[in-house]
Amino acid sequence: MSNALRIQAIDALLPQTQCGKCGHPGCLPYAEGIAAGEAINKCPPGGSATIHALARLLQVPELPLELPAVPAQIAVIRETECIGCTKCIQACPVDAIVGAAKQMHTVINDECSGCELCIAPCPVDCIDLIVLAGAQAEEQRQRADQFRERHQARQARLAREDARRRAVRAARGSVPQNALPATLAPQPLSSDNAALVKRLKIDAAMSRAQLHKALKAFGDTPNAQQQRQLDALQLAADEAQRALAALQPVALPAAAPSAGEMALKQAKITVAGRRAELQAAERRGLEEAALAPLRAAYGEAQQALQHAEEHCGKPPPDRVRVNKAPVDTQLRALKTELAYARAELSKLQRRETTDASTLDKARQRLADAEQRLHDYPGA
Repeated sequence: MSNALRIQAIDALLPQTQCGKCGHPGCLPYAEGIAAGEAINKCPPGGSATIHALARLLQVPELPLELPAVPAQIAVIRETECIGCTKCIQACPVDAIVGAAKQMHTVINDECSGCELCIAPCPVDCIDLIVLAGAQAEEQRQRADQFRERHQARQARLAREDARRRAVRAARGSVPQNALPATLAPQPLSSDNAALVKRLKIDAAMSRAQLHKALKAFGDTPNAQQQRQLDALQLAADEAQRALAALQPVALPAAAPSAGEMALKQAKITVAGRRAELQAAERRGLEEAALAPLRAAYGEAQQALQHAEEHCGKPPPDRVRVNKAPVDTQLRALKTELAYARAELSKLQRRETTDASTLDKARQRLADAEQRLHDYPGA
């Protein structure tokens, strides 16, 4: 069997979650690593079944799973809490999340591989993992070829976008800063170039985030293979930063903010902090007596913000007042309990040492939480 066919056969046995838990950026790179002699026990989503299949194919001894097994699962976005930041869309390796900037996102269940890569980037923690069991889990495992095709299509799309960006940069060219006349004022970007600069900023930020995540995951003493991955990520981050620097226009030094603007900024920060404290207390289900001082502090912060806006020297903001329905604290508490119950069950199912009675209690807690939410009026 040629090496290419060997890699293809190994890749066909992997679950195609593209989760990166094996230390590679996808299932195919891990298949290439196995073909080169890497251990076969680094795939938590595949579990012992994948180890057994790989051992039979390669005629090598079976090994215990290096990390705890990950059950079949899908991601679900709590859509009412989504802020439309698109970070989960950028992280999804199979393009299973749809949405737009500042618009609600949602997960296409049949396309989700359960990789968990969308969880960490979410700034408002509004994504849950739902464990699949029985027929649903088996159906997801049978969609491995579908996940592979979607991942390959995404990689091809990203390559096309990168080639287009490089072509635009090559056509535009770059002018050394020391070649510009000292009196030349910066020219405004065209709409096309402004969009490209924005995209390059996102690329540079994502490259830095991937590098920092890998540095944290590999620790202080990465092995040779991990060091090669770190070098590649560092190179990609440097390239993205250079591309951004080459395209950004020369900017004049920004004027220092006035005292009124500084006071306005601090007032906005204070309002955000008081709002977060009040919302956290409401989620915990505190009594009205405990919530009253928090509401008063939030009101005072809003009044201070209004005063800062009036005296900062800038035109007042054009606000649109919207009457929102009051938050149903009981409904929020029921939803919070449901989320905790799901998370507890998912965590226990990943542990190999969890006894049956503990699992039964967690399942009963989840069932009770689902029933209480279902029975609640207006849920």
